[in-house]
Order: sequence, then C-alpha cells, then structure tokens
Amino acid sequence: MTMTNEKFLIREMDELIEAYYDKIYKYCFSLLRNTYDAEDAVQEVFIKAMKYGKLASIENPNAWLYKISYFHCLNKIKRKKLKSFIPFIEQETTTAVFDHDNDDQLESILIHLKPEERSLLLLRVIENYSFDEIGQIFEKPPATIRKRYERLKVKVKNLL
Repeated sequence: MTMTNEKFLIREMDELIEAYYDKIYKYCFSLLRNTYDAEDAVQEVFIKAMKYGKLASIENPNAWLYKISYFHCLNKIKRKKLKSFIPFIEQETTTAVFDHDNDDQLESILIHLKPEERSLLLLRVIENYSFDEIGQIFEKPPATIRKRYERLKVKVKNLL
C-alpha cells in the first residue's frame, strides 16, 4: 500500500468515526448494558471496519456499522455467558446506568429484553430505521423483522 493510499484510508476512517462513534456507542451500550464493555466494543467495531479496507465501496456505511456492532456485541454476550459457567473465573459485578435516558421504567423494561430485542427496539424506535434497513443489519427479511417487532411490542406492553 502506498503512502497516499494509507493517508486516504486514515482520513476515511477518521470521518467514519467522527460521524458514527456516538451512535454506535449508544447502540453497543444498549446491548451490553455496561459502559466499559460498550467502549471496548466500539473500538473493536471500528478496528474491524478499518481492517475491511474497502470503505469507499460500502453502499450504506450506517447499516454496515450497525451490522458489525450487532454481531460483535452478541459474540461478547455469548463469551460472557460462557465465562459464567466456569466456576473459577471471578464474576464481574456491574451496575449499568442507561445514560441515554434515566427513566427507571425504560431501564427495567430493557433489562428484561434479550439483546436482539433491545437492538430491534433501539433501531426501530430510537433511531427510526425502516424494517428494510433493520433487515440488512440482522441479515433477515424485512417481513421477519416486522413480525418480531410486533411480538416485541406485545412483550413490552405486558412488561408495563
């Protein structure tokens, strides 16, 4: 890679981070429910994005970053659950504060949702994404996402 290409890639990456860092952090936090894990996840997401190296060819960088974030956070959650089954590893005790909204009722609802449900709720309600866009992120057909969202609305109503 030439020096010019490296500078171009670095500038492209800087622009991507500047444009999406806060959104991706809030998204990761909503899934992971821990400030430190969310900060680590965001850094790892942008590292993965940089390793891809073809940023200019990405049609929808927003959806692409959410997709990377979604799968990265799910893997992080799975690893954490796996660790909890190993008795000799000390468990982390964390109390997460949802700094996007201090509403206790919202916090209690989010705690009772699975990561995929929290992600769907955040993307649809907070970020106002269409079912097509969410389908791209989850790699599922929009009709499947719409149905899951309808079920999620019922679940949230029951939690209220």
